[in-house]
Amino acid sequence: MRAARRMNQRVKLLATVLLTTLYLLHNSSTHRVKLTEKLFGYEAVDKKHQVLLWTLMRSGSRITQSFLMSLPCAFVTEEPLRKYWRLGVDYSVQLLKDILKCRFSYRPDYFSQWVNGSQRNEDKIKQVLCYEYPRLCKDARLTDAMCEASCVRLVRVVAVELGVAKTLLQDPTLNVRVVHLVRDPRALTSSRKKVQSFFEQYGNFNFRAFDDEEMNSTAICDRYTRDLASARSLAQRYPSRYTLTRYEDLALHPQKEVRRLYHFLDLPYTGQVASTVATHTLGFMKDELWQDEPYSTFKNSSATAFAWRGQLGFSEVTRLQQECGAVLKAYGYRSFPTPHHYRDPHNTPLLPLPSLL
Repeated sequence: MRAARRMNQRVKLLATVLLTTLYLLHNSSTHRVKLTEKLFGYEAVDKKHQVLLWTLMRSGSRITQSFLMSLPCAFVTEEPLRKYWRLGVDYSVQLLKDILKCRFSYRPDYFSQWVNGSQRNEDKIKQVLCYEYPRLCKDARLTDAMCEASCVRLVRVVAVELGVAKTLLQDPTLNVRVVHLVRDPRALTSSRKKVQSFFEQYGNFNFRAFDDEEMNSTAICDRYTRDLASARSLAQRYPSRYTLTRYEDLALHPQKEVRRLYHFLDLPYTGQVASTVATHTLGFMKDELWQDEPYSTFKNSSATAFAWRGQLGFSEVTRLQQECGAVLKAYGYRSFPTPHHYRDPHNTPLLPLPSLL
């Protein structure tokens, strides 16, 4: 019964995607707006919602992305700059602009990677349509059309510094809002170590999830420091289009924090969104493989938010606190002066979030 129901849902989704795509490819923008409203039950707006989820790897960006893409009319592009950031800031900015404006057909090389690469990207196209009808995915106009039909375009960015977002916020042809996701640098470091040990545990010693710089505490804290300076500038200049959220707040109070984010993005907080949040944070997935797999987003989030305290030795914590002291204070993370203070469970690492201004 359950397998048949899943197949039924898959067929319906595939049919919707196909019909939508064919219609969009051959009709005017006015008809596209009306079709978006009819299919998704969402009132179209003149300017599409364009969201940049800006963060660092292992900061909880996958689960945050899952929350923000819960609406059926969302269109998601995951980590587009992972392989391209070395080409420079101007290239990164223009690529992000083309994605936010649904111009995949302008970039055949990137589009090929988008479809065939390992990043998750848009499920309705990549995981459903391309799997069933791979020939259709050779035409980037299909992706352009589905992107244009969406009510919100979400791009997750991890490879470049937050300062790059300023240029996008200044562009009058965009309607960008930035969700800046941060996580305690001590927790981020612990998480990256855990990912690497996970692959080594299963004998994949040659796979490097992170390069040497990404595992270097000094480099991590330097990136945090530069992003903090940009965060203060964006919070001052664009208070209605920039918001900061801590992973720990999402983990401990997911419904409250996600509601806040949806309000900031001017998007409806629906029952489907609430269900997605509950599924990903209440530990419904009991399978041990899913619970232990480092890339899983189905966990008891409140129980794992501070799990790093049992994984990092105090000497390493002390070094990180010395290098990231200003960042920890600015984002409301407690520093531990002694081993006893560190091990006392009553001393939560999380303090009230100070104002950036």
